Amino acid sequence: MRTLRSPWMSEGALYGAASGLALAFVVSLFPSSRPVGSRWLASVPLPVAAYAIGVLVAYRRREIEDARAALEVQEELRFSQDHIMANETYRSLSAYLEIAAHQMREPLRALVSGIDVLAASSGLPEGARKQVGALKDDLESLNATLRHLSGYALTRPGRAPFSVSILLHESILLCRRRAAEKKILFAERYTVVPPVMGSAMRVQQALFNVIINAVEAMPFGGGTIVVETAHENDRVIARVRDTGIGIRPDHLPRIFEPFFTTKPERNGVGLGLWAARQMLDIIGADITVKSAPLQGTEVRISFPQAAPLRPGREGTAHPPELDKNTADDRDRHIA
Repeated sequence: MRTLRSPWMSEGALYGAASGLALAFVVSLFPSSRPVGSRWLASVPLPVAAYAIGVLVAYRRREIEDARAALEVQEELRFSQDHIMANETYRSLSAYLEIAAHQMREPLRALVSGIDVLAASSGLPEGARKQVGALKDDLESLNATLRHLSGYALTRPGRAPFSVSILLHESILLCRRRAAEKKILFAERYTVVPPVMGSAMRVQQALFNVIINAVEAMPFGGGTIVVETAHENDRVIARVRDTGIGIRPDHLPRIFEPFFTTKPERNGVGLGLWAARQMLDIIGADITVKSAPLQGTEVRISFPQAAPLRPGREGTAHPPELDKNTADDRDRHIA
């Protein structure tokens, strides 16, 4: 809180004195209608009364300013405490997920090895072979999920150039099972963009949080999520657009608050977008959201490029598996 300063010779007192002088003069013109509380004006010289009123006005204004400053400090302290609590909760969650992923990784490797042996068996019926192949796909998906869980650890070091397009594509693959359940398609539209410097694992975690939010916002029965990249003013842009239920105007300012969620109980804890912004802030990326009820949502992430794009250089503009598409049509739908 700001220290209370003496108002006796302050600028406010001088302004107040001028106002008080005018007030005292007016009151002195009407002695019969003078309020009881101001009768003291008649017993002191006019300049003294004016200065006294000015000092009282300045003192009162200083009290109001100090009270306002105290409220601001209190609000900042409350926000800091909430932020610290959210960080501690998130770190605890990160540590738990890292341990859980590590403990599940070894049994998963054993399962994959057993499936490979079974698939190599010559006497396996065709129907069983298809089931074994589907089971192996499920195990590979589980392995990708474990890698994704490991990415929650905020202490993971490392900075290197990476392709935003590749991380977007890998994040989509992590979401494909949930998207398939809701019959949602992804349209991937990648352009030639420079690499970005930072922790690829953290950024992929942030992108996954954004994309899975889009999937959950879509209704069952279909729809398309457009994922695209662009290069604008030395920034690498990633956009995720859905045709879901949208966000209410009164909820939009709160979507990056920790623990804020509109999902039913046990369906979300409200840390996804908050964590995404925390991890993007580390590398100087900005995330903004545009949305309206029943009109879908667009999330825009702006990354600082690692280096200027050289003329004729393609770099890592899009996932290698998309190279077979034409340069003019890089849309790809994944069910």
